[in-house]
Amino acid sequence: MTTESPMGSTAWVLVLDEQLRAAVGERELIHLIEAPTLLEVPLSPYYCRRTILWNNLLLPAMDLAAWLHKQPKANDQSKLAGIVAYQPEPNVAPGYGALLLADTPKRIHVTDTQACSLPEYPHGWRELAISCFHQGEDIIPILDLPHLFTGGLLAH
Repeated sequence: MTTESPMGSTAWVLVLDEQLRAAVGERELIHLIEAPTLLEVPLSPYYCRRTILWNNLLLPAMDLAAWLHKQPKANDQSKLAGIVAYQPEPNVAPGYGALLLADTPKRIHVTDTQACSLPEYPHGWRELAISCFHQGEDIIPILDLPHLFTGGLLAH
């Protein structure tokens, strides 16, 4: 998480689909686009087969729910795109990407006492997340954005 205090951090919980949730730091989610216009990219992986134009940048649009379920969504209409910023390395300009979302993110406060192990199902969270926390009954993985957008998933 990016915003820390002795009392914890602020995060955004992202709705990837009806069942899957993930989190990013408060300052990592920088923009939401309702009913995004997505451009198809031929011969690209099913979980990243579209791009989105944002601030004169063509960004990969990741469908992490499709990746975790190992298949494209039956209903391919993305309700929202969350534009995220990440720093690939220290002293390097930020990178940007888009995550396809099923609903509006929710801002929450997280403390160290909520830390837990990554969920076993669906398989794949270890490739996407750097850590995890409990939020009520839910287990919420924290996404590793530099890994996702600088070759981690895109190399698959």
